[in-house]
Amino acid sequence: MDTQPPHLLIIDDQQDSIALLLAYLDGFCIDITVSLSGEDGFKKAISEQPDIIFLDVVMPDVDGFKLCKRLKLNPITAAIPVIFLSGRVELYDKLAGFNAGCIDYITKPYSEAEVLARLTAHLNNINRLPSPKDIGFFGFNETDISLDGADKIIEQALQCLKDNLAAPPTVLELAHQLGTNERKLTGMFREHLGMTVFEYHCQLRLELACRMLTETDMSIKLIAENCGYKNAGDFTRAFRQRIGVNPLSYRTNKGIAADTTIKLS
Repeated sequence: MDTQPPHLLIIDDQQDSIALLLAYLDGFCIDITVSLSGEDGFKKAISEQPDIIFLDVVMPDVDGFKLCKRLKLNPITAAIPVIFLSGRVELYDKLAGFNAGCIDYITKPYSEAEVLARLTAHLNNINRLPSPKDIGFFGFNETDISLDGADKIIEQALQCLKDNLAAPPTVLELAHQLGTNERKLTGMFREHLGMTVFEYHCQLRLELACRMLTETDMSIKLIAENCGYKNAGDFTRAFRQRIGVNPLSYRTNKGIAADTTIKLS
């Protein structure tokens, strides 16, 4: 039985933030590696292959979002979950993090209880999943599709989803339109964007909803319909779950969450 503790890599150029995290994790059964720069963090992620990564957004050498994308594009590090810990709390920052491939985005100030709870939850999820070495890179052979071909398919898929935001094709229909299959398309989305087709489509709808809430006086019911939700109730639940506040509060506060300590799940 494997008794090795999980391995966490912290990539952050702010030593005060690192010290705080180390204090939170004191006594927590976990091995920790620290990197003070994006480039060094990328090298350590490849060489040490940690179980999970804490990543800052603002760093002097490499932007955290760009680094996360690099990690997701590298077969050696693509399956490592990335959690952003950042003082950047705007919606577009959070969405950028998820678009880059993170599994969670924790905004400052955060509490010890929250950090430990989220870390534990994600480590538990990792333990329940089969190893990428057992199933292949995201479930398909990485030689199935060339990188250039995958880039083109992803680009076409994103455009199709944007053009059909309210009534998108199913994953199977989208895959057939692009000349591939459902399994490969799902794998490409996970590799390049760190999420499924469905998850990306949900983010697109909520991005549009945020713009409509702050830039128009359209009713919430009509916004829900324009974003492809069957009713305002479904829209409100989805919006609150991802953004942290309901649509009315978001509009009232002109796009700023009333409580910025509420995090995207």
